[in-house]
Amino acid sequence: MKKSLVPLIVSLSFIVLLTTVIVNTRPEMRNRVTTDSGTKESRAIYLSNIGVSEEHDLYKRGKHIIDKKAVLNMLIQAYSELHSGKMAEAEDKVKTVLVFQPENNEALSLLGKIYYLQHKYRKAEMIFRQQVRLNKKSAVAYNNLGQVLLKQKKCSQAALQFVAAQELDPESGLIALNLSGAYSRQGKKKESLASFKKAFKLLGPRIITVANHSALDNIRQEKEFKNILKKAYKKLSIEQKNIDQPASAENKK
Repeated sequence: MKKSLVPLIVSLSFIVLLTTVIVNTRPEMRNRVTTDSGTKESRAIYLSNIGVSEEHDLYKRGKHIIDKKAVLNMLIQAYSELHSGKMAEAEDKVKTVLVFQPENNEALSLLGKIYYLQHKYRKAEMIFRQQVRLNKKSAVAYNNLGQVLLKQKKCSQAALQFVAAQELDPESGLIALNLSGAYSRQGKKKESLASFKKAFKLLGPRIITVANHSALDNIRQEKEFKNILKKAYKKLSIEQKNIDQPASAENKK
């Protein structure tokens, strides 16, 4: 009887051994899942790792749905529509560009200009503030921000923006002129006249075209202001003569 059980015992032992080897060779069966309480569960569900790329293909397609050429064409169309007075159409195109390229400097400038022309100065201010945050070295961005602040009668804030713009571009006569207007509206006549004088040095006779701007009302009757205008008209007259003389000489020939 004992002899007849020996083969059966041997067979069972072999099956147990084989089962143990198979289980231990499967990676997902080696370690059991540990619960939060620290106890090991005898039954666990194992999930295979799912590889995810750094940028999903669908996201990539959305992010780059318009290439540089398409962006340029869209901005050109927006400029054309703005020139034709089609504000809404121009605004829509610029906003489309900004959906995919929210930091596009050209698009931000154009959208700010559209808002400015529509007298939506608060919206324009938000756009230009965004530009300044993105590019702290842009004199144009500071100057644009200063202009929309001045339109909202935030004169002291506007002056600060023009000062920042002038530090970045000290040779800009337009920035000097804007700063003169901001100081004038604050009642700072001395500072306003100094900036107006600097604007004349940089712009020359062209300053005559803006001399009647309301922002300069507070300094208009000042002697220094009038003297600057006299010099501007005199210089314009000389330049005009220099242009006319070569033309007369050419006609005589």
